[in-house]
Amino acid sequence: MTALLLWGKMSTRFVPRLRTSALVGLALVATSCADTEEGSAGPATSEAISTVESRGSERGVSDPLDVSPYLSKPCGLVSAEMLDELGTSLQESEPRLPENDKIAAQSGPYCSWSGEREGSISVAVASKNSERGMGGLRGLEALRDQGRFSLWDETSVSGYPAVYLGVTDDRARGDCDLAVGIADDMTFSVTAISFYDNPQRACEVASEVAADVIRTLKGGR
Repeated sequence: MTALLLWGKMSTRFVPRLRTSALVGLALVATSCADTEEGSAGPATSEAISTVESRGSERGVSDPLDVSPYLSKPCGLVSAEMLDELGTSLQESEPRLPENDKIAAQSGPYCSWSGEREGSISVAVASKNSERGMGGLRGLEALRDQGRFSLWDETSVSGYPAVYLGVTDDRARGDCDLAVGIADDMTFSVTAISFYDNPQRACEVASEVAADVIRTLKGGR
């Protein structure tokens, strides 16, 4: 099954790393899979799509944000200040776009960074879910109701509904996936991985980066 490409860390070099995570559910819910064994989110079924079309999210977005200006520049969603705190920079990333990346073509644009001290982060916009009629938290809730996620821990980020989720719960290993609803039909996600020495830091970083993305989308307000 296709997974979102993340950047792992090997010394100070950037190397590609594939991780089957909740981002499969976040961004590729309509992608066909060979099977739906444990650890894979599986394809979005007609049942899930019809459920999404017939209902809104359990937690609506009262102040929607427009992510469209960043669909061509997803790396710009994270501020230079936040990247500096994480020990990386905008120059150490490359936008992955639908026109030049197979995974982005299925899921939506994304960008990844590896921290100087520990861990890696990835920010993805689930724009393709919206195009398929599976956008927003309502699409994820439909998959949750089908039993696709082992982890579903609702929270909020800067007043926006969010959820920590995963086809498996890998937080004790230092991996954390966070989806944030910024419109009724749109989410972005933050994945923080490989925080081996300080596993609880992964979800803290994911939340901090998500709040930073929201500030960016609000124009700094």
